Amino acid sequence: MTVQPLQGRKILVTAYDLEQSEHRGIAVYSKSLMRCLHEAGAEVWLLTEFFDKLSEKGLNRLPKSTKAMIHNARILNSLALGRRERPTTVLQRKFKLARKAKQWGNYLRLIVNLLRRPRKYRARDLNGFRLQELYDNPYVRIERLDYLECVTGIVSAPELYLATQLAAQLPNLRPVCIDLRGFDALVTTCPLNIKPRNLPTFVQTIHDLIPLEYVAHNEDPLMFSHRLQACMPARRLFVSQVTANKYKAHIQNTHRSPQNHPTRQHIHQGDNPQEAVIIQSPSLHFPSWLTEDPDRIADLKPVSHLLRDQSKTAPHQANNKSKTRTGISLTPFRYFLFNSSVEARKNLLFLAKAYAESNLSKKGIKLCVTGKLKQDDYSKALEEVVAHEPGIILTGYVDESSKLDLYLNALGLLSPSLVEGFGIPVLDSACLGMPTIASDCESHLEIQGLHDFIEHVLCLDTLNSREWAAALNAVAGSNRHLADQETCTRRERIGRYCQFQSKFTAQLQKDLTAILK
Repeated sequence: MTVQPLQGRKILVTAYDLEQSEHRGIAVYSKSLMRCLHEAGAEVWLLTEFFDKLSEKGLNRLPKSTKAMIHNARILNSLALGRRERPTTVLQRKFKLARKAKQWGNYLRLIVNLLRRPRKYRARDLNGFRLQELYDNPYVRIERLDYLECVTGIVSAPELYLATQLAAQLPNLRPVCIDLRGFDALVTTCPLNIKPRNLPTFVQTIHDLIPLEYVAHNEDPLMFSHRLQACMPARRLFVSQVTANKYKAHIQNTHRSPQNHPTRQHIHQGDNPQEAVIIQSPSLHFPSWLTEDPDRIADLKPVSHLLRDQSKTAPHQANNKSKTRTGISLTPFRYFLFNSSVEARKNLLFLAKAYAESNLSKKGIKLCVTGKLKQDDYSKALEEVVAHEPGIILTGYVDESSKLDLYLNALGLLSPSLVEGFGIPVLDSACLGMPTIASDCESHLEIQGLHDFIEHVLCLDTLNSREWAAALNAVAGSNRHLADQETCTRRERIGRYCQFQSKFTAQLQKDLTAILK
């Protein structure tokens, strides 16, 4: 019989990053957290700000149960689609006056929201429903919402995250109060300026201090620092030892001696039961039939449209430039993978330069970049580089199935980030035993020091692109055999990954249980 240390506990988890259009980074952590709590026996509820008032004409005349059905379906639909930024129009791109009008419109909306923002949420202001009440609901079968299998129900607090963000911008730092009676604990998946009432246990997760140390980040540093200060009364989860050390040094104003390397200085539960460093489970998930019958590994061939053998591609398709850019020319074990968001701190322009200097494109080895381009100068600069470098493939945002294919069939993973709170792609790659070239930021060095990962993860500085180019050529040269042993390589990677996934999941569950009990 499986031990379930959190059996009978009713735990609420925030869904801020699960509401975004791209599920990366913190969203991956949120899913891993909910799965772990569910396996530990807890009753997991999801806290979201999505809410629908059913304002359409005639809907109020429907029976109460029918209205509830529509309301709940719309919340799930919002989670399935994700919150999307308003696209920049053609007029706004071409005319300064239109951009100014948009800017002033944003200021006006901010003022309106500030005036009408909720300052507290009473128990009766929250709307909750159990997923069991949704008989044969279609949304529980959407791949993007696969985490719902670990969720008992959903609680809606209208405009909750907007209210906490606005509260963090005000000088009095007064948090948003929310009455969570009936729950045993609230675990936020990122720092929020929030104060739960009638709740025994409150835990805040801190991923990084990036908005404070990297000014090019899109988040306001004052607001972010206020959110971090709001974590002081709560119990704290750090996703890495590096983040814990930075928080202690810059937020708690405690200093560590310079000779103590962050990977060697650890927080123990016995030292302070109010905080813990946890390392999340790897993010890739394999089909259930594969875990039940490992001998079926040969069936796990790449099926994604991103992985097609050039020789099997029709000539008119192979010569089609636009289709090549979407990845139709990718072949197994003939490409390096960059799996992250496209923004300045990810240092993708540096990687593109190193790839160009390696001349790997002449050898038929591509650079596959997953991540949605934005309407900013950095993405435009990247598009200009890609236009002159045919070996770089921009896939855009990929779903979980495509991501799994890309990892299993990649020659290696590349992560040249300038700063990271942790580095999930590097963890996934190391668990697979896949060659990984990463920047020498502290979080990557911390991952490199786990288990046997130093044998698979090479950390280089990002001051010399030629050093990266040489490393790319070395990895490509020493792993030429992978393309001839596709099935064997996938089998080895999956077997190793499953072993490490079990280890990390067990440790995560142990650490979560310790801080929640």
